Amino acid sequence: MGTGRRRVLIVETDRSVSRMLLLSFRAAGLDTILASSGADALQVLDASQVEAVVIDPDLPDDLGRLVLDRLRETSKPHRKPLHWIVMSAQDIEHVIELYGPVGGRFFAKPFDPWDLVDILRTLSC
Repeated sequence: MGTGRRRVLIVETDRSVSRMLLLSFRAAGLDTILASSGADALQVLDASQVEAVVIDPDLPDDLGRLVLDRLRETSKPHRKPLHWIVMSAQDIEHVIELYGPVGGRFFAKPFDPWDLVDILRTLSC
């Protein structure tokens, strides 16, 4: 990661949302990687060093729960912490029912992307 900038994985299928996040995050000095499916997200998590993930788990390949399970696994004490934020147009109770615990950070769509930028800036990566 030679740039010294934080690297964020955006997992989102809606092109307008992913573009809004990409532009906001890059303007804030964050490196970004886009994934539009659970399979893509898992591949990035296996191959790349990302410090944070912003995910809408409602993915076309139905792997949102698997990706979140992987992210929850990184929260265990013996692993390097990986920060993650769940965003969804569904209410939080429904998201938890479908995908399990959301890690305390949930953004209901629509939202201001700069609110996410502020959260990502405060995370200790």
